Parts: sequence; C-alpha cells; structure tokens
Amino acid sequence: MGAVRTRWRWVVFVRSVLSTIENPGGPLFRALGRALVRRGQEVLFLEERGNQAVQALLRQRGAAGMAELREGWPELAYQTYERRFGADLVEWLGRTLATADVAVVELGVDPDLAYWVGELTRPHLRTYLLDLTPEAPSLALLRERVDPARYSGVVCSSDVAAQYEARTPPGRPVRVLDVSDEPVERVADRLADLLLELVGASPPVTP
Repeated sequence: MGAVRTRWRWVVFVRSVLSTIENPGGPLFRALGRALVRRGQEVLFLEERGNQAVQALLRQRGAAGMAELREGWPELAYQTYERRFGADLVEWLGRTLATADVAVVELGVDPDLAYWVGELTRPHLRTYLLDLTPEAPSLALLRERVDPARYSGVVCSSDVAAQYEARTPPGRPVRVLDVSDEPVERVADRLADLLLELVGASPPVTP
C-alpha cells in the first residue's frame, strides 16, 4: 500500500452500512470505508432512513443490533436521509455534495438519486457507479435505468462489464473487479486502491 498524499472528501451512497441483513453489499462497503480511511481519506456513508436492511436488522436483533457498526467499525461515519423527489432531491444533493470531492453510488439505491448524482458530475466532483453485488432481477432493472455515461467512471463485475462499456463514451473508464472467494477485507483493499487510482488519474479540480 503506497502513501496517499491527497486527502479527498468522499460521500458514498449505499443501501446500508448499518445493516448487513438482506444486504449482500454491506460487508464490502464497511470494509471499503475502513480501507479508504486507512489510506488517509475522509469518508461519509449515506443511506435511506428505515431502509429494508435496517428493518430486517431490527426484526432480528432489535435496537441492540444498531450498536454493531458503532462498536465494530468506529472509524466509519454515516448519516441517514429521508427519500426526496424532484426539485427537493436535486436541491438536497447539491447541498450534500457541495463540499465533496468524490461521490460513489452503489447500484441498488434509489434510481432517481443515482440519476442525479451522475448529472451532478463536474470538474470539482468526481462520481463513480459501483455495481459489484451478485446478480438479482431487481438490479438488472436498475442497471437498465441508470446512465453510466453521466458518471466519471464505473467499477463493476465482469458479468456486466460489456453492458456498461456499450453505453459509456470512449475514454470513460469501466473497470472490472470481481468479488471472489477472497476475504472481504482483501477485496475492499483492491477496490479502495482502484478507486484511488481512478480519482488520481482525473482528480477533482477546485472551482
């Protein structure tokens, strides 16, 4: 692991880091947050309040389950938000991302939010779409709705890379990262290094 000289401010939109129940991407995103923090980055996770994974956690473990992230992953910062629509969503995203350098979106969050994060890509805000969760019918539909061409880049599994490459302009990176049987921490390290490489190749420009 090389030293990272530049400290960027990351906002990561996920289905959930609070709960890994009914949320196969949760362990990877927790480990990704830890890997980025260890590389000197400032990371904030955002997830919709009362999402499906959190509801499942509360059903199985009650309020005690909510302490897991705080106790086991103290370096991770997160906030919850209420789902917004239309102009209210755009205004909120503009405020939320005003001081961010990098925005990362997990495929599976609200499609309108994913759309508008892509639309807000600017020289001072790099945006990346992550599609690494095992195949599911619901994700296939979301994959068709999202526009990868609006993002600074895409990181996805090899199974869906061709779909993104066909819809992405030349020169816009589509990078493959397969989530194998490796320990999740090792996959997260590879993902963190890949994201840092992408941002470093086209860093945010201060307006």
